[in-house]
Amino acid sequence: HGTVDPLLARVRAALLADYEVTRALGHGRSTAVYLARDLRLARRVALKVLLPDHAADSPDAGSRFLAEART
Repeated sequence: HGTVDPLLARVRAALLADYEVTRALGHGRSTAVYLARDLRLARRVALKVLLPDHAADSPDAGSRFLAEART
C-alpha cells in the first residue's frame, strides 16, 4: 500500500477540473483503467487511459485507442 503510482498522479493532475480520480481498477498491455467521480454528472465512472510508453512506441496507438472508444 505504500507504493506510489506515477501514472495515477499524472491522470489526477490532468483531469482535476472534471474528475476526482480515486484508484486504479486494472491495466492491460497498453491501457490502464481508473475509478473516478465525474464532477459535472455527480456519478462514478471508469476512465481508460493509454499508457504513455505504449503511445510512444506505436505511432497508430492513439488512433486505435479512439476507434476502440467509439465502439
